[in-house]
Amino acid sequence: MTVEEPPELPLRTCPNCGREARTQYERCPFCQTSYYARTRGQRRRRWLIGGTIAAVLAALLATIAVIALGDRSDRDAANKIEQTRQVAALRVRIAREQAPHRGVAYGVKPPPWATDAQLLAARRTLVTAVERRITDDARARVKTGELDGPFSHTACGPILKSKAAIPDDRVLTKPIGRYDCVAIKRDVTLHPGQKVAELGYAFVAALNFRTYHYTWCRNNPAQGEAGKSLVFVRLDRACLAATGKALGTGYVAAPGEQNGTTG
Repeated sequence: MTVEEPPELPLRTCPNCGREARTQYERCPFCQTSYYARTRGQRRRRWLIGGTIAAVLAALLATIAVIALGDRSDRDAANKIEQTRQVAALRVRIAREQAPHRGVAYGVKPPPWATDAQLLAARRTLVTAVERRITDDARARVKTGELDGPFSHTACGPILKSKAAIPDDRVLTKPIGRYDCVAIKRDVTLHPGQKVAELGYAFVAALNFRTYHYTWCRNNPAQGEAGKSLVFVRLDRACLAATGKALGTGYVAAPGEQNGTTG
Protein backbone atom coordinates (compact mmCIF):
# COMPACT_ATOMS: atom_id res chain seq x y z
CA MET A 1 0.00 0.00 0.00
CA THR A 2 1.22 3.46 -0.93
CA VAL A 3 0.89 6.22 1.65
CA GLU A 4 0.65 9.75 0.24
CA GLU A 5 2.58 12.44 1.94
CA PRO A 6 0.42 15.20 3.43
CA PRO A 7 0.31 18.36 1.30
CA GLU A 8 2.80 21.00 2.21
CA LEU A 9 1.29 23.87 4.17
CA PRO A 10 1.25 27.19 2.35
CA LEU A 11 3.92 29.73 3.13
CA ARG A 12 2.31 32.92 4.28
CA THR A 13 3.68 36.37 5.04
CA CYS A 14 2.07 38.35 7.84
CA PRO A 15 0.80 41.74 6.62
CA ASN A 16 1.52 43.19 10.06
CA CYS A 17 4.83 41.84 11.36
CA GLY A 18 6.17 40.61 7.99
CA ARG A 19 7.28 37.26 9.27
CA GLU A 20 6.75 34.12 7.18
CA ALA A 21 5.22 30.90 8.39
CA ARG A 22 3.74 27.71 6.95
CA THR A 23 0.32 27.39 8.53
CA GLN A 24 -3.17 26.36 7.70
CA TYR A 25 -4.67 28.89 10.04
CA GLU A 26 -5.96 32.34 9.17
CA ARG A 27 -3.89 34.24 11.71
CA CYS A 28 -0.18 34.77 12.05
CA PRO A 29 1.19 32.53 14.83
CA PHE A 30 3.51 35.36 15.90
CA CYS A 31 1.21 38.39 16.20
CA GLN A 32 -2.25 36.93 15.61
CA THR A 33 -2.96 39.30 12.73
CA SER A 34 -5.20 37.96 9.99
CA TYR A 35 -3.33 37.09 6.81
CA TYR A 36 -6.24 38.69 4.95
CA ALA A 37 -5.74 42.06 6.66
CA ARG A 38 -4.34 44.92 4.60
CA THR A 39 -0.64 45.61 4.74
CA ARG A 40 0.72 48.78 6.24
CA GLY A 41 1.35 50.14 2.77
CA GLN A 42 -2.20 49.35 1.72
CA ARG A 43 -3.52 50.97 4.84
CA ARG A 44 -1.28 53.97 4.28
CA ARG A 45 -2.43 54.28 0.68
CA ARG A 46 -6.05 53.96 1.78
CA TRP A 47 -5.62 56.66 4.41
CA LEU A 48 -3.89 58.85 1.87
CA ILE A 49 -6.64 58.34 -0.70
CA GLY A 50 -9.35 58.86 1.95
CA GLY A 51 -7.67 62.03 3.20
CA THR A 52 -7.33 63.35 -0.34
CA ILE A 53 -10.99 62.65 -1.06
CA ALA A 54 -12.01 64.28 2.23
CA ALA A 55 -9.91 67.34 1.42
CA VAL A 56 -11.42 67.58 -2.06
CA LEU A 57 -14.93 67.24 -0.65
CA ALA A 58 -14.23 69.88 2.01
CA ALA A 59 -12.91 72.26 -0.64
CA LEU A 60 -15.92 71.54 -2.85
CA LEU A 61 -18.34 72.14 0.02
CA ALA A 62 -16.55 75.37 0.92
CA THR A 63 -16.80 76.53 -2.69
CA ILE A 64 -20.49 75.66 -2.82
CA ALA A 65 -21.06 77.52 0.46
CA VAL A 66 -19.28 80.62 -0.85
CA ILE A 67 -21.31 80.52 -4.06
CA ALA A 68 -24.55 80.00 -2.11
CA LEU A 69 -23.76 82.91 0.21
CA GLY A 70 -22.94 85.06 -2.77
CA ASP A 71 -26.19 84.12 -4.48
CA ARG A 72 -28.13 84.79 -1.28
CA SER A 73 -26.45 88.15 -0.88
CA ASP A 74 -27.29 89.00 -4.48
CA ARG A 75 -30.89 87.89 -3.98
CA ASP A 76 -31.17 89.90 -0.76
CA ALA A 77 -29.82 92.98 -2.50
CA ALA A 78 -32.17 92.48 -5.44
CA ASN A 79 -35.13 91.91 -3.09
CA LYS A 80 -34.26 95.05 -1.15
CA ILE A 81 -34.10 97.10 -4.34
CA GLU A 82 -37.41 95.65 -5.51
CA GLN A 83 -39.05 96.30 -2.14
CA THR A 84 -37.81 99.90 -2.18
CA ARG A 85 -39.26 100.32 -5.65
CA GLN A 86 -42.59 98.81 -4.61
CA VAL A 87 -42.79 100.96 -1.47
CA ALA A 88 -42.06 104.11 -3.50
CA ALA A 89 -44.72 103.15 -6.06
CA LEU A 90 -47.20 102.37 -3.28
CA ARG A 91 -46.52 105.72 -1.64
CA VAL A 92 -47.21 107.52 -4.91
CA ARG A 93 -50.42 105.53 -5.46
CA ILE A 94 -51.74 106.22 -1.95
CA ALA A 95 -50.95 109.93 -2.25
CA ARG A 96 -52.86 110.01 -5.53
CA GLU A 97 -55.85 108.15 -4.05
CA GLN A 98 -55.91 110.50 -1.02
CA ALA A 99 -55.69 113.69 -3.08
CA PRO A 100 -58.25 116.33 -1.95
CA HIS A 101 -61.51 116.77 -3.88
CA ARG A 102 -63.33 120.06 -3.55
CA GLY A 103 -66.80 121.43 -4.06
CA VAL A 104 -69.15 124.24 -3.08
CA ALA A 105 -72.89 124.31 -2.37
CA TYR A 106 -73.94 127.88 -3.07
CA GLY A 107 -77.64 127.05 -3.24
CA VAL A 108 -77.56 125.63 0.28
CA LYS A 109 -75.99 128.62 1.99
CA PRO A 110 -78.58 130.41 4.15
CA PRO A 111 -79.13 134.19 4.03
CA PRO A 112 -77.39 136.42 6.58
CA TRP A 113 -80.65 136.90 8.50
CA ALA A 114 -81.31 133.16 8.87
CA THR A 115 -82.52 131.92 12.22
CA ASP A 116 -80.63 129.31 14.23
CA ALA A 117 -83.06 126.64 13.06
CA GLN A 118 -82.46 127.64 9.43
CA LEU A 119 -78.70 127.61 10.00
CA LEU A 120 -78.82 124.13 11.51
CA ALA A 121 -80.97 122.89 8.63
CA ALA A 122 -78.61 124.38 6.06
CA ARG A 123 -75.61 122.83 7.76
CA ARG A 124 -77.29 119.42 7.79
CA THR A 125 -78.17 119.83 4.10
CA LEU A 126 -74.51 120.56 3.37
CA VAL A 127 -73.45 117.39 5.18
CA THR A 128 -75.98 115.41 3.13
CA ALA A 129 -74.69 116.95 -0.09
CA VAL A 130 -71.13 115.99 0.80
CA GLU A 131 -72.23 112.44 1.56
CA ARG A 132 -73.75 112.21 -1.93
CA ARG A 133 -70.55 113.55 -3.49
CA ILE A 134 -68.48 110.93 -1.66
CA THR A 135 -70.84 108.17 -2.79
CA ASP A 136 -70.50 109.35 -6.40
CA ASP A 137 -66.72 109.49 -5.99
CA ALA A 138 -66.58 105.96 -4.56
CA ARG A 139 -68.67 104.62 -7.43
CA ALA A 140 -66.35 106.33 -9.91
CA ARG A 141 -63.37 104.68 -8.24
CA VAL A 142 -65.04 101.29 -8.75
CA LYS A 143 -64.96 101.91 -12.50
CA THR A 144 -61.20 102.56 -12.37
CA GLY A 145 -60.59 99.43 -10.28
CA GLU A 146 -59.45 101.34 -7.21
CA LEU A 147 -62.37 100.25 -5.02
CA ASP A 148 -64.61 97.23 -4.85
CA GLY A 149 -68.30 98.17 -4.89
CA PRO A 150 -71.13 98.52 -5.19
CA PHE A 151 -71.91 101.36 -2.77
CA SER A 152 -75.36 102.12 -1.42
CA HIS A 153 -74.68 105.41 0.36
CA THR A 154 -72.23 107.33 2.55
CA ALA A 155 -72.54 108.13 6.24
CA CYS A 156 -70.54 110.93 7.86
CA GLY A 157 -70.15 111.37 11.60
CA PRO A 158 -67.93 113.19 14.11
CA ILE A 159 -64.21 112.94 13.44
CA LEU A 160 -63.64 112.24 17.14
CA LYS A 161 -64.27 108.59 18.02
CA SER A 162 -66.55 109.04 21.01
CA LYS A 163 -70.15 108.08 21.65
CA ALA A 164 -70.63 111.48 23.29
CA ALA A 165 -69.24 113.42 20.31
CA ILE A 166 -71.68 115.85 18.70
CA PRO A 167 -71.51 116.36 14.91
CA ASP A 168 -70.00 119.75 14.11
CA ASP A 169 -72.98 120.86 12.03
CA ARG A 170 -75.11 120.89 15.20
CA VAL A 171 -72.80 123.34 16.99
CA LEU A 172 -73.36 126.79 15.50
CA THR A 173 -70.19 128.19 17.08
CA LYS A 174 -68.06 125.88 14.95
CA PRO A 175 -67.24 127.44 11.58
CA ILE A 176 -65.51 124.27 10.33
CA GLY A 177 -67.00 120.81 10.40
CA ARG A 178 -64.70 117.79 10.30
CA TYR A 179 -66.17 114.38 9.56
CA ASP A 180 -65.22 110.76 9.45
CA CYS A 181 -67.14 109.23 6.55
CA VAL A 182 -67.71 105.73 5.24
CA ALA A 183 -68.78 104.89 1.70
CA ILE A 184 -70.96 101.94 2.63
CA LYS A 185 -71.20 98.68 0.72
CA ARG A 186 -73.48 97.01 3.23
CA ASP A 187 -74.42 97.01 6.90
CA VAL A 188 -73.08 94.35 9.26
CA THR A 189 -75.88 92.93 11.42
CA LEU A 190 -76.03 90.37 14.22
CA HIS A 191 -79.78 89.92 13.98
CA PRO A 192 -82.35 91.28 11.51
CA GLY A 193 -82.66 94.98 12.16
CA GLN A 194 -79.70 95.10 14.59
CA LYS A 195 -76.84 96.88 12.85
CA VAL A 196 -73.46 96.64 14.57
CA ALA A 197 -71.14 98.06 11.91
CA GLU A 198 -70.85 99.30 8.36
CA LEU A 199 -68.68 97.68 5.73
CA GLY A 200 -67.09 100.11 3.33
CA TYR A 201 -64.20 102.46 2.63
CA ALA A 202 -63.05 105.34 4.81
CA PHE A 203 -63.12 108.99 3.75
CA VAL A 204 -62.79 112.25 5.63
CA ALA A 205 -64.40 115.61 4.91
CA ALA A 206 -63.94 119.21 6.02
CA LEU A 207 -66.90 121.58 5.63
CA ASN A 208 -66.75 125.37 5.84
CA PHE A 209 -70.07 126.53 7.32
CA ARG A 210 -69.34 130.16 6.42
CA THR A 211 -68.61 129.81 2.71
CA TYR A 212 -70.23 126.37 2.16
CA HIS A 213 -67.10 125.14 0.43
CA TYR A 214 -66.05 121.59 1.30
CA THR A 215 -63.21 119.14 0.79
CA TRP A 216 -63.21 115.37 0.98
CA CYS A 217 -60.44 112.78 0.70
CA ARG A 218 -60.16 109.04 0.77
CA ASN A 219 -58.47 107.92 4.01
CA ASN A 220 -56.20 104.95 3.28
CA PRO A 221 -54.94 102.90 6.23
CA ALA A 222 -51.20 102.28 6.54
CA GLN A 223 -50.11 99.61 4.08
CA GLY A 224 -48.02 96.69 5.30
CA GLU A 225 -47.38 92.98 5.33
CA ALA A 226 -46.95 90.34 8.01
CA GLY A 227 -48.06 92.84 10.60
CA LYS A 228 -45.31 95.30 9.68
CA SER A 229 -46.24 98.75 8.43
CA LEU A 230 -44.49 99.59 5.17
CA VAL A 231 -46.13 102.76 3.92
CA PHE A 232 -48.08 105.53 5.61
CA VAL A 233 -49.04 108.69 3.75
CA ARG A 234 -50.38 111.52 5.88
CA LEU A 235 -53.60 113.11 4.70
CA ASP A 236 -53.28 116.51 3.09
CA ARG A 237 -54.06 119.38 5.46
CA ALA A 238 -56.99 120.39 3.26
CA CYS A 239 -58.66 117.04 3.95
CA LEU A 240 -59.19 118.10 7.58
CA ALA A 241 -58.86 121.88 7.24
CA ALA A 242 -55.92 121.43 9.60
CA THR A 243 -53.65 124.32 10.58
CA GLY A 244 -51.75 122.78 13.49
CA LYS A 245 -48.46 120.90 13.30
CA ALA A 246 -48.29 117.30 12.20
CA LEU A 247 -48.38 114.74 14.99
CA GLY A 248 -48.69 110.97 14.83
CA THR A 249 -50.95 110.11 11.92
CA GLY A 250 -52.79 113.45 11.96
CA TYR A 251 -52.46 117.05 13.07
CA VAL A 252 -52.59 118.89 16.38
CA ALA A 253 -55.42 121.35 16.88
CA ALA A 254 -54.03 124.84 16.47
CA PRO A 255 -54.72 127.47 19.18
CA GLY A 256 -58.32 128.64 18.88
CA GLU A 257 -59.49 125.61 16.93
CA GLN A 258 -62.50 123.91 18.40
CA ASN A 259 -61.88 120.51 16.82
CA GLY A 260 -59.12 118.05 17.48
CA THR A 261 -57.74 116.79 14.22
CA THR A 262 -55.24 114.29 15.46
CA GLY A 263 -55.79 110.92 13.79
